[in-house]
Amino acid sequence: MADPRPSHRTIPASLLNMPTPKLESASASLYGSRGPVQSQNTGRQRKPLSSPPESVPHFVDDALARVADLSGRQKAAVRAEVLRMLNDITFLRMLTNEARARGAWSAEAVHPTDEGRVL
Repeated sequence: MADPRPSHRTIPASLLNMPTPKLESASASLYGSRGPVQSQNTGRQRKPLSSPPESVPHFVDDALARVADLSGRQKAAVRAEVLRMLNDITFLRMLTNEARARGAWSAEAVHPTDEGRVL
């Protein structure tokens, strides 16, 4: 009868003898060795022309995204200047007066001059 005991047995590698990477700090899992990997969370930011604009800066960003061949510095300068202009009260007054003259509430729309007929 043959011997039932195993004649050759391989010993598995012990996990205690495995080399481990050097522990730098607790923040190493969130940040790289030289600081944050990304300076901001780009996944949640609105990309120009990706969704309907929700604010005036979004409208400005969408308009600048349609212009070709502008560098980053040029876009930032134009954006800052347009937003500065939109904060000017005299520009806003001119804008509202222009909208009243052409909009749905203009004098022609409220009081049609075509002898009472609806246009």
